[in-house]
Amino acid sequence: MNSEPSSFEDLIERLQKIKDMGYVETHRRGNTGIGKTLEDLLGIKENNVPSPNAVGIELKSTRRESNNLNTLFTKEPPRDKRDIWNQDLVKELGYVDSKGREALKVTIEVDDPNNQGFYLSYDDDTVYVNHEDYGTCAEYPISLLRETFTQKLPALLLIIADVKKQDGKEHFWYNEGYLLSDFDADEFLKLMRESIITLDLRMHVKESGNIRNRGTAWRILNEAHLERAYSNKLEVFDDEMDASEIERRGQMDLKYFVEKEE
Repeated sequence: MNSEPSSFEDLIERLQKIKDMGYVETHRRGNTGIGKTLEDLLGIKENNVPSPNAVGIELKSTRRESNNLNTLFTKEPPRDKRDIWNQDLVKELGYVDSKGREALKVTIEVDDPNNQGFYLSYDDDTVYVNHEDYGTCAEYPISLLRETFTQKLPALLLIIADVKKQDGKEHFWYNEGYLLSDFDADEFLKLMRESIITLDLRMHVKESGNIRNRGTAWRILNEAHLERAYSNKLEVFDDEMDASEIERRGQMDLKYFVEKEE
């Protein structure tokens, strides 16, 4: 398909035809092959700028079985919710890395302290970044996580593929998909509890004494689980609905706006 989809209905029709194709050989080796292949099949030009990439909505494709960690968003805790952070955190609770720098680059999960002693806990309103010796280092209000997640991914078209290897190359069958909207805080916390969503600290102290913080990252293990983080979900490969009905339901039930050509 050479031209890009002209409308959401057109996009869904193309996705349904791609599902009927069965397994398709990857158009690129490596982790990004799944997205590149789907975009090529849809007629969507590759775009490295983080913005909606399919008739006004974010399109993500992922392998059904994947152990890759993907960043959902980066966000520091509010200044008034930090007991210890940045330079002080690294100097107090960090380590010396292979380059001789004071550093703190760790993945943090719920309840189980990592090898540096950090762990997450939460209640209905707050996620806490804790250290087994220090106590609570910082807090993230759930309202802040909701706002940040919604700004980054207010609505999402998530396509999941089965994968097989043939002649040393990946082949994808794009056979499951959801139109998603409305952040679900309860499910976000459940995904944290299951260690599917984690928090990464990525800091070190420079020679000048200033902090180098690459952004504290909320990450997800296998983007196929993303559908659980939304409260509104509509299947796009529903045999009982055609593309026009899925578009109508999407606009009505998911309350997102996808503009067709004027």
